[in-house]
Amino acid sequence: MPRGVLLLRVSVILLLLLAFLDPRLPLRGRVAYLLDFSPSAREGVFALAPRLPKGGVYLAFAGEVARLPSPLARRLDLGEGTDVRRALEAALRLGVDQVVLVSDGLFPPVPSPLPLDALYVPPKPFVAVSLLPPPFPLLGETVGVRVVLEAPVPAAARLLVEGPGGAWEREVRVEGVRVLTYTFPLWERAEVRAEAEGSWGRSEARVGVVPADQARALVLGDPALARRLRAQGFQVSEGPFRLPLEADLVAVGLGVLDLPEGAPEALRDYLRRGGGLLFTATPRGLFFGGWDRALPDELPLKPVGRQGAALVLVLDTSGSMEGEKLALAVAAALELVKSAAPEDYLGVVVFASGHRVLFPPRPMTDRAKKEAESLLLSLRAGGGTVLGGAFREAVRLLEGVPVGRKGVLVLTDGLLSDPKEPILALAERAGLEVSAIALGADADAPFLEDLATRGGGRFYRAATARELPRLFLREGQEVFGKGAVEGRFPLEALPHPLTEGFAFPPLSVLLPARAEPWAEVLLKSGERVVLAVGERGEGRVAALATDLSRSWRDFEEASAFLGGLARYLMGVGRVLALHTYPEGEGVRVVALGRLEAPRLLVEGMEVPMVPTGALRFEAHVEAPGVLLDGKRRIPLALPLPGEWTPRDGEATLRAMAEASGGRLLGAEDLALPPKRPLPLRPYLLLAALLLFLLERVWEARVSRATLP
Repeated sequence: MPRGVLLLRVSVILLLLLAFLDPRLPLRGRVAYLLDFSPSAREGVFALAPRLPKGGVYLAFAGEVARLPSPLARRLDLGEGTDVRRALEAALRLGVDQVVLVSDGLFPPVPSPLPLDALYVPPKPFVAVSLLPPPFPLLGETVGVRVVLEAPVPAAARLLVEGPGGAWEREVRVEGVRVLTYTFPLWERAEVRAEAEGSWGRSEARVGVVPADQARALVLGDPALARRLRAQGFQVSEGPFRLPLEADLVAVGLGVLDLPEGAPEALRDYLRRGGGLLFTATPRGLFFGGWDRALPDELPLKPVGRQGAALVLVLDTSGSMEGEKLALAVAAALELVKSAAPEDYLGVVVFASGHRVLFPPRPMTDRAKKEAESLLLSLRAGGGTVLGGAFREAVRLLEGVPVGRKGVLVLTDGLLSDPKEPILALAERAGLEVSAIALGADADAPFLEDLATRGGGRFYRAATARELPRLFLREGQEVFGKGAVEGRFPLEALPHPLTEGFAFPPLSVLLPARAEPWAEVLLKSGERVVLAVGERGEGRVAALATDLSRSWRDFEEASAFLGGLARYLMGVGRVLALHTYPEGEGVRVVALGRLEAPRLLVEGMEVPMVPTGALRFEAHVEAPGVLLDGKRRIPLALPLPGEWTPRDGEATLRAMAEASGGRLLGAEDLALPPKRPLPLRPYLLLAALLLFLLERVWEARVSRATLP
């Protein structure tokens, strides 16, 4: 092998070995200096600018990016944010080899597309103030505007907040983030202004609060309550009772029998699904209206201190009652059994051609009710219509019953076959309340009406048997009725957010009551409970044992208290409470309420809210948006990290620099211009390739010259 070819081959091998070692040549490249001109960093950057090397590319950035002719140039028109990503993209477009970022680091870390060195400047001492309105304010509601104070370094400030709730001023020290709440009643569009001032300067913010909705209340039979709620901004309807119940609150001052058939069941379902119910003791409401019997498991109050009453039902079981008439009469009697309290006595005497005692008057305990139901369900029709013996037996049975109020209720659908005058005379002298029901067109209505008149009771005419259950209940309500107590009853308010700040005057009328074990007492007078609230299913219910038309007429704060009580009751079904919590670089939004499929519209994208519990939905967002649910659209002002959000800026810059292969510089490093290491591997590989080709050509020529 010729010596020249050997030399070329050795050179190729040496070049390949050097390329494998990847040597680099330190050269000065084209460097871009990114200068943070955001409000928190610009003063520190301005002070450092004279020390920056000459001959680089200078980009100033905040919310926008602009190229500077020199590091000493100033731009104050680039906005309030810190968009470092846009600044890095601008440097990449300029074709620079390296970037030096000069900033306070008050932004989330951003990956750099170029080799990056960073220089930290401390942020300016400052207290930024911002105001967050309530997301779903109601007309008449006491709302809270959150005053958010942020300081990147600890600072003191004098804070002034002005709005419908008056002005308050205080000295505050802010380390990181501090949140205060400014509250006021919302009766119309309102504006709140906040101002923070200190040695560092002054910041201020304004926000408008507009009522998002008006609460709807259906008030039945209580005009005094309706007036109070209207004064609190409620949209009040005073009836009629219609299904489905679409109000946020239903207040009941009527009795069970004053409402359409099926009303108790509808109110129970409404409450269990998350509605708010309030019962008041008008002359026809609460216990007077029989709600303690119609909704025994939903009413938080029960009557106390009442005397039991006795009622004997004299029921026609003659042949004309066979079929639907007797079936509905038995069903009505069962309702009467169900409505009786343990201290009430109830008995039944049946008559046809003769009579028999189905069961004598007995206290309606749970066991007695079960026995009475079994006996009533065993009745059969047949025979004539002889009332006298049955009526005398009913009067006799009541003689030994130890109660003050006693009554007899006679039901028949035909003409009597026995003498009437002895029956009328006995009714007049017995000292009982004798009532009668004439069922159908064939009943002896004149006699039955005369019986009720001479017996001091009530006469009812039932055209069909379907009317019997309500008539039986009406008579039971009359006999088993209770009375209110009049006088002067001082009130004691128990600790609860609803009672704080109120001085309640004495009541003039009170319905003696006790609270159920599952209820919470808010007001009481001695041992008697005046107001109790509780939760049933997903809703809230309250009972007020006084008549508002006679009590609290001169209590100026009654409307405010009743409005707060109403809002508390409708809180679950009213649908919505929104909470926001800073989390990472965004905010966790929590919605509490009866929502169908809530989602957040953020920057044109829909973010579904995930159910995380009963009536609870959550989502994480990084920008303001709108909550969507059905037809509802609620703008959300979120406490997102801002220009002055406290961060460890130096750690942010170090992480960005090290991730790109750079380092965090000190001020002393500015005297040494940054250098770009030039990789030599491509050049070594190219030289090795050229020498290899030259060696192959030389070897080929030598081979041809030696062939002859």
